[in-house]
Amino acid sequence: MLWLLLASLLFLPVVMVRSLSAASVAQMQLQAEEISALASDFRAYYADNVIARLQAADGKAVFSESFRDVHGGIPIPATLSIELGALFDNAHGDGRISYEFLSDYPFAQRASRPLDDFEIEALQAFRSQPDLTSFANLEDQGMGRSAYRFATPIQMRQACVTCHNSHPDSPKRDWQVGDVRGIQEVTVRDLRVDSFGSLRWLFGYIGFVGLTSLAAVGVFKVQGTRLEGLNRKLVESSQRESSLAARLADQVQELSIFGSVVDRSVVGVSIADMRQPDHPLIYVNDAFTATTGYAKSLAIGYNCRFLQGPDTDPAEVQRIREALAAGRAYSGELLNYRLDGTRFWNRLTLYPVRFGSSSESSPDIYVANQIDITATKQKSPLSDRELLRFHQQVNQVEDAQRQVRRFTDVLRSRLAESAHGRTPEQETLWRSQEQAQARLEQALQAMQEALRGRRGLS
Repeated sequence: MLWLLLASLLFLPVVMVRSLSAASVAQMQLQAEEISALASDFRAYYADNVIARLQAADGKAVFSESFRDVHGGIPIPATLSIELGALFDNAHGDGRISYEFLSDYPFAQRASRPLDDFEIEALQAFRSQPDLTSFANLEDQGMGRSAYRFATPIQMRQACVTCHNSHPDSPKRDWQVGDVRGIQEVTVRDLRVDSFGSLRWLFGYIGFVGLTSLAAVGVFKVQGTRLEGLNRKLVESSQRESSLAARLADQVQELSIFGSVVDRSVVGVSIADMRQPDHPLIYVNDAFTATTGYAKSLAIGYNCRFLQGPDTDPAEVQRIREALAAGRAYSGELLNYRLDGTRFWNRLTLYPVRFGSSSESSPDIYVANQIDITATKQKSPLSDRELLRFHQQVNQVEDAQRQVRRFTDVLRSRLAESAHGRTPEQETLWRSQEQAQARLEQALQAMQEALRGRRGLS
């Protein structure tokens, strides 16, 4: 309905112009017909009731085309019609209505103008079609003006035939009753264009309102489409966020459990951020602080080279640097220093973690496991009490390792049952963790074998 209303407003000026134009043409036609009928009736009445009666009564009045120069003269019908034209012209000073009595057989002493195309066509039509009573045409006269031309035939009556055939100035003397002597033409011109000035403002205003309304509808439609698209995207985003929130909650719970296990692990764990300058530590567990003597506040934010000292093997340090530069894992033993300056042998394991999906990208973090193996590296024999205590510690490490393995197996099975599965980051972390656990188990097994050899255990 809104589009229909806008279309109506938009075409209103066109409809009004066409309606006014049609009304103007109809009015001009009506005026021309009325004037022509009036002149014809007047001429016929004059011929039948003046001239004919005078002829029959042998009156003393003299009818002549130059009746003003004759004493007692009265005008003949043609003269009367011509002078009626002058009366019409004088009555309409603006030239809007004109009347003419025209013939292609003018009297010799009477001034006449050449007939134009319309008048010639009208005479030919009346003479070729005796039943034709009128001939009209609407002409464009330029400057936004038009003219309605209306012609009717002038037929010879008996009185006209008698006069014309005997008149000395008549160009034709064989007229018959009913012949078309000429035409009676009425021209009605429409009003000047500038008289519609006030209507132009109205048409302009209506057109402006229509165009403005159409533009507004277009803008509202575009905005509505955009809002609909945004609303659809918001709904989709809300659904995705709800799904991600649920998955994130599950992952937070899993990470919380995993973090608790890592924090309480007897194996030192530290994480270095390879995306930051100088690759600082961003996490250390309690076992790391117990082994190195560095509290978390003294370790986090610094490169782990603070564990190196004068007797640290440069060749082993170079191996670590090469592994980090190549983005691959490392496993080895080197001499490190605690916060108090005492030395300890560190069995170090490094494995890279990439958060992206590409396995060729640079690692985002490195996870390190530290195990103090000083006891196994000492040359002097240990006492039975020290060996027993060390054996008990190794057993505790094995128990903790088994607990971590059971937790890992349970968590892996739960992730396998999940509809979403593991993310690439989780997959990489699991794979690296399994490798570290395998190496840790190998180290523990070697330590157990060394202890059995020392104590003669089978």
